[in-house]
Amino acid sequence: MAYENLQILIPAYKPDDKLNALIDDLHAAGFGHIVVVDDGGGEPFAPFFAKAREQGAVVLTHEVNRGKGAALKTGLKYIAKEAPRSWVVTADADGQHRPQDIRKVADGIARYPDALLLGSRDKKQMPPRSRAGNTLTCLVFGLTTGLWINDTQTGLRVLPPSTLERFSEIEGDRYEYEMNMLVIAKRERVPVKEIEIETIYIDDNKSSHFNALKDGMRIYKLLFRQFAKYAGSSIIAFLVDYALAIILRLFFPSSIAIPTYGARAVSSLVNFIINKNLVFKNDKENRFAIVKYYVLVVIVALLSVQLIRLFHLVIGMPYIVAKVIADVILFICNYKVQERFVFRKITK
Repeated sequence: MAYENLQILIPAYKPDDKLNALIDDLHAAGFGHIVVVDDGGGEPFAPFFAKAREQGAVVLTHEVNRGKGAALKTGLKYIAKEAPRSWVVTADADGQHRPQDIRKVADGIARYPDALLLGSRDKKQMPPRSRAGNTLTCLVFGLTTGLWINDTQTGLRVLPPSTLERFSEIEGDRYEYEMNMLVIAKRERVPVKEIEIETIYIDDNKSSHFNALKDGMRIYKLLFRQFAKYAGSSIIAFLVDYALAIILRLFFPSSIAIPTYGARAVSSLVNFIINKNLVFKNDKENRFAIVKYYVLVVIVALLSVQLIRLFHLVIGMPYIVAKVIADVILFICNYKVQERFVFRKITK
């Protein structure tokens, strides 16, 4: 049997006979291990899953609809327990992933055995609405994570064995789960590779259960959530700094240095603790994080002065405008440096 150490995972909600045709085609292509998750479609769709069992697939069932992400996690938990050394190919049940493309991404394991492989479609061949949404999501994802991917919304993926347990636990029950998988892969340094596949949209994707408004909001909420927490942490640190400076000024009315530096020392420590534990969730042992953080604080302070001088004295901007622009630039850069360097996940 070909692809002995590989499992096909198919989440299915209210499928039709294309699911059973896909299973037959997968068997013919040499894929012998197929797991289907019935995501609570109800009694009218039971015959398709009954036939899937007759075809030799393992069928797992949700009593009610829980979403594509939940279905994928149910399948991954089952596979992680029953076949933990397997690679897993996730594929859709609606006929948009053909066996030859599933074989194409599966064959990519030989080149990239430790990578998360994505079946990447050509945006030029997508319907206008799908093309626009996918393009925007790829842009936002690249800007917020630094990982530039051509097709963030593809459901055809290969997951290496080392990721099965982790990916079965990550957040998200609906379409945002697949985006979160990419975020976690980037954060935990799992290589991500794209393999070009055929772009197929049946009846302009009318069979898709993706809700452009609700599911789109879930995806963008996920992408911006960490940055929003970072902004909130900065606001808290600012309030602590301001309040402590006022209090210390009452005790040391003739000094500017003591209130300024004392308040900054406390507020920066508050900011470090919040960023480490809540924003970037760097909960593993990382004894050098605080050293790197304070080195960054010093560098940012020095750069702030130089940028303000550039904008104010060289370019001629008003001082307040120059300071605001410099602070915004450094605020964003500071976020990316903290994410990628200060609080970068340590893998063993």
